[in-house]
Amino acid sequence: MVAGVVLAAGASRRMGQAKLLLRWSGVSLLRRAAEAATAACRQVVVVVGPDPDRMRAELGGLPVEVVANPGYAEGIASSLRCGLRAVRDAPAVLVVLADQPAVTAQHLRRLVEAYRRTGAPVVAASYAGTVGVPAVFSRQLFPELLALTGDVGARGVIDRHRDEAVLVPVPEAAVDVDTPEDWARVTGARGGDA
Repeated sequence: MVAGVVLAAGASRRMGQAKLLLRWSGVSLLRRAAEAATAACRQVVVVVGPDPDRMRAELGGLPVEVVANPGYAEGIASSLRCGLRAVRDAPAVLVVLADQPAVTAQHLRRLVEAYRRTGAPVVAASYAGTVGVPAVFSRQLFPELLALTGDVGARGVIDRHRDEAVLVPVPEAAVDVDTPEDWARVTGARGGDA
């Protein structure tokens, strides 16, 4: 069983407001990511940071476990650690970012299926000339992910295992929302609403 971990604990400093509550086609970025993850994985943990009660309310009715990360100010590595600890017994984990709104359940299912088919230690999305998350990491890589600190995500782990990694094209993963300009560009091009 591949467990899903949705990273949603950022402070949205560059956005100036809780970006994960912004609506994309009527659904918050947070809920959209969680729904996609639940369509690909039976067990899903959503790691939240500031205002955890508000985030829990936004996820109401979804079959997810919400884990508050009190150390979210450290950066993304602390959220990865929280999520991995919550899915400790899983043989693999699908890591999803909540601020990639164009990533769908179909994309996530393709990553999980590639992992099941190949058993590769890493199955990562490839997009815009790079590789990254969403990605599936086998249990053998959990220690490396747990050792990350600061505002460092999983890309370094993917890069260290690039020779054994399976890459799945997910060009939509290049759509990332961090700033008001990103949001304006995304909503103008894709029909979201503020």
